[in-house]
Amino acid sequence: MVIEFDAQSGSADGDIKVEVFGDGVSKAETTSYTATSYVVIFGGWHNTMNVIARLDEHAADRVVGPALKVEPGRTYHMKIERRGATIRAWADDQLIGSLTDPHPLSGVGHDHFAFNNWSAPLTFDNLRIRPL
Repeated sequence: MVIEFDAQSGSADGDIKVEVFGDGVSKAETTSYTATSYVVIFGGWHNTMNVIARLDEHAADRVVGPALKVEPGRTYHMKIERRGATIRAWADDQLIGSLTDPHPLSGVGHDHFAFNNWSAPLTFDNLRIRPL
């Protein structure tokens, strides 16, 4: 599956965040929550990290990608691709993370996509989801 969209942060904090393969119901109601999805974050933690996490973005098993920063006001073309057990994410064709999961999230309860943010004002556009 390939998910593509355009995203822009209105903050120097970055924090472009989406959840893939979640339940479509759960959401963060406190500063730390366990998702039902993979969480893909570009410019998280005040624009210091790019992360792909399985269920918990704060867990030790999250993958931290290259140190690319989100520029406020710039529109990024985001791409997330899942091939088998591996999820990769790009911002403007630059890899921001890759995670291989020995027990991939799939099936009922892991079949939704969601835009997310923490505190940064974000805009999203041009969503496209397609099979490989």
